[in-house]
Amino acid sequence: MKVTLEKLPASQIGFDIQVEGAKSQAIYDRVVKELTRTMQVPGFRKGKAPTQLVLKQVGSQRIKANVLEELLEKTLNEALAENKEVKDKALGGFQLITDIETLVQTFTPGQDLSFKAAIDVEPEVTLNKYQGFSVKAEEIKPDLSEVDRTLRDFQVRKSTVVPVEDRPVELNDVVTVDLKVLDRATGEELDQAGEEDLQLDVDEKAFVPEVIQAIIGAAIDDVVEVDSIFPEEYYPEEYVGKEIKYVVTIKSIKGRELPALDDEFAASISDKQTIAELREMLEKRVIEEAESKTQANKERAVLDALTAELEVELPATLLQQELDFLVRQQASYLQDRIDPAMAKQLFTKELVEEMRRLNQPEAVTRLRRKVALDEITKQEKLTVDEAVLKERVANTLEALKGQNIDPARLASVIREEILTEQAVAWLIENSEIELVEQGSLKPDTPEVDAANATIDAASEEV
Repeated sequence: MKVTLEKLPASQIGFDIQVEGAKSQAIYDRVVKELTRTMQVPGFRKGKAPTQLVLKQVGSQRIKANVLEELLEKTLNEALAENKEVKDKALGGFQLITDIETLVQTFTPGQDLSFKAAIDVEPEVTLNKYQGFSVKAEEIKPDLSEVDRTLRDFQVRKSTVVPVEDRPVELNDVVTVDLKVLDRATGEELDQAGEEDLQLDVDEKAFVPEVIQAIIGAAIDDVVEVDSIFPEEYYPEEYVGKEIKYVVTIKSIKGRELPALDDEFAASISDKQTIAELREMLEKRVIEEAESKTQANKERAVLDALTAELEVELPATLLQQELDFLVRQQASYLQDRIDPAMAKQLFTKELVEEMRRLNQPEAVTRLRRKVALDEITKQEKLTVDEAVLKERVANTLEALKGQNIDPARLASVIREEILTEQAVAWLIENSEIELVEQGSLKPDTPEVDAANATIDAASEEV
């Protein structure tokens, strides 16, 4: 067998293989002998039928295909084993380059065979620069008014509603309305878009904001009309984007009686015994969230600068694995929130393919970050403290108690996770980051936790 290697684009190694006829003849003879020994042919005892009759019954093309399949698998495995340097970097399996139909038609056992195949390998990485970056990142300052909004939300949840007749609609009321939706061009009512005796929370997060704004100040029996565009998130979908008019008739108003913001209220919605302790906890949470977002912005800024210096051809195998992860993650999220029967109908082959297409840019971004961070780990010889690894593995196993977890695989994933964290920390420490006002930078990437992008991909494999 003669094997010629060729470097191909997209981090592939091509194998040009020439196989002597004796190999295929040996496989052919063994397959025919096995068929003759085991096949039951009418009129003959098992294993006693003439070879030619067995071949006629099975079909020469089918036998050729079986022999060719075994020959390809055997020679590819041998070729890979003979080229240890490629084997050590191989990702996934071989892809046949030569057309299989042509091979089946031209293949003759006992004659020499030539074919081409390729295999993905670990990419060659060039980082023109990986330290000393000067970048800007938005600083997210804590908005402590969020604490009052949170407490107000809890008050609304714990409130009681009482009928109101002596005042108009106010924010946070509960109103019952008849809702009609008209086509502005024709004046006709849109079927199934409206509803009678619809109960609405007077809150812009609960319904179409311009409708909520319009009904504030309206009294019982008032009719409010609002010109709008049928929104994307509402049903029926066929009306989305249509110019419409909402016609809202106020039928009843109920006001909310909010509980007092006292110690009793604090104890009823949390494990805190006083309203002061609850406020302190909520303020701490707001501050920590702001710090976390600022840190994510810093990480994203240096990672964007880092990957701009990266030269790499991403193998299709790694890209497909990343796409599989992203699609599984999104599918799991949706399945947890919708009816299982609906989920089964929803996730068609076409939808999954569309999800893969839409996730392609994000998968490429995540992979480039991971490859670049792995290169920093290698260049700077970053290592994992075994005691830290052991403790994190133990804590994770405790948290996942009862689930079927492979401890060795978990340790491998967490080791990679720690190395990624160290690479990001090293990158930030060796860069200059200027914090700027929130909203002053135009976002180039989606709002994701940049540092954890690669960690998530690794952890998902557990």
